[in-house]
Amino acid sequence: MKHLIENTIRASIGSLLLASPAFANGPNLILHNAAIVTMDPNKPQASALAITGERITAIGDEATVKALGTEHTRVIDLEGKTIIPGLVDTDIHAIRGGQTYTFETYWYDETSLTAALETLGAAASARAQNEWVAVVGSWHPEQFEEKRAPTVDELTQAVPDRPAYIQYLYDYALVNAKGVEALKLNDQVPAVPPGITVERGPAGKATGKLLGHIGSYNALFAHIAPQDEMRRKESLQAFFTALNSAGVTGFIDPSAGPASSYDALFALERANKLTIRAGYRIPAMWAGAEAQWFRDVVAFRQPHYETGLISFVGIGESIVAAMNDGVQMGPGFAPSDKAKEELLAVARFAAGRHIPLEIHAYTDDAASSILEVFEEVNKTHPLQDLRWSIAHLNTGSEQTLERMKRLGLSFTVQMGPYFEGPAILEANGEDVAAKSPPTRAALDRNILVAGGTDSTRIGVFGVWQAIEYHVTGRSLGGAIQKPASQLLSREEALQLYTKNAAWIGFAEQDRGMLAKAKLADLVVLDKPFFSIPADEIDSIRSLLTVVGGKVVYDRVSGSPALAQ
Repeated sequence: MKHLIENTIRASIGSLLLASPAFANGPNLILHNAAIVTMDPNKPQASALAITGERITAIGDEATVKALGTEHTRVIDLEGKTIIPGLVDTDIHAIRGGQTYTFETYWYDETSLTAALETLGAAASARAQNEWVAVVGSWHPEQFEEKRAPTVDELTQAVPDRPAYIQYLYDYALVNAKGVEALKLNDQVPAVPPGITVERGPAGKATGKLLGHIGSYNALFAHIAPQDEMRRKESLQAFFTALNSAGVTGFIDPSAGPASSYDALFALERANKLTIRAGYRIPAMWAGAEAQWFRDVVAFRQPHYETGLISFVGIGESIVAAMNDGVQMGPGFAPSDKAKEELLAVARFAAGRHIPLEIHAYTDDAASSILEVFEEVNKTHPLQDLRWSIAHLNTGSEQTLERMKRLGLSFTVQMGPYFEGPAILEANGEDVAAKSPPTRAALDRNILVAGGTDSTRIGVFGVWQAIEYHVTGRSLGGAIQKPASQLLSREEALQLYTKNAAWIGFAEQDRGMLAKAKLADLVVLDKPFFSIPADEIDSIRSLLTVVGGKVVYDRVSGSPALAQ
């Protein structure tokens, strides 16, 4: 009966749409002479599609689709270009990272340390006298020709007159001489948040190296980053445009921090300036009292819902602080019984309310402890249909995957091992490193795997570098090369960020594939994904990005060859 009602409602809506002026004037947009990869098993390929309003109203062969056009329709001959469903990053800290996008300098595509420092110096020259410059994660010494990180002296030489901050993943941070002054590292009480340790030399002077953990590094960067509300909102909008330029039409942010972090996102939606579907999860903010936190915060919310371009998709990824293994690379994580009891309380509450969740686990030990709790919850609240997921799982074992499968859990895979491969190798040995992350093993067990990047600190935003990594198995700088048995096909890799990503966000009825009546979230690629050399996949960008029938990024209009 439920499905009958849903189908009736859909049919009624369809009738109303067909009667609207937009439909009476024909499609808004027809794309033809294209290589369309639909991700729809019933019709995997097509050459043309029509968009009317926010949905695809026809998809198939040239003659049939082109015949629908009227004088009001924009028609684009794509000359064989590839169209794919819009890409969705299911684990990206976009809301937080996007607000400092225009402030940060990025090194993920630098191949020389000398050039990287020159890039940072150029950024500094454009800043006000006391304004920081920063590189915050997403680089590795192995990517440089020099095969090493910069020294504090080199950092000071590259940026002599402004404070500079460089963070290597979540392992350590460096500041130059001006940074030492700005943070008062040689004072009795340095201006750094709790959890940051100032390394000191033989004379007790700060060396410029700072040690900490995820939370303390995030707090430190928040301290030095611009706080101007308008600047942060404009930065977030620019970041979303950058994602659109790669063909990203949606994301899920697993943990954006305190409530104030979401203000810029909501402001963009109110101003009708949002160009991307933004899903978010709520993290715990009360360490040691997480269950009560979630009861209070989620009490007046539906388990998951979508309003406009923003959706709430549950809780994550730091659900219980003491159960979070951070960026631990090897075995040995052993949470206390008290921590497990707190997770049990949270999980029982979420399962009872049918609230989806994603939980962080870098190591197999952390995942095993989490599964112990989830297996207990499953005895009274079956998890099979809740779409719960474990994120990262860099060293996940086959036994852990089997336990996940029995519970009906999914796996959201990110780019950690792309940067952290050498550390995983050192902590776990060759066998584990060769299978990290265990995406191939999970897919072979029919576990739903959705793709993320974990950018902007650990991964590379824009998805294509992640897709290339799944296909080639080659970590940054070639430090680790996974064997052929662990690689994904291009179609499998693409599915992680389209069809499977839509499922993890409860949107598979409307998105994730290109088919009639689906929402028109799609991208026209500037290069042929299925034939381009594998090590060039990361260079793919969008020619045209469409979200809900609205063009949000357009390089076609400037091309006479692709104009109407």
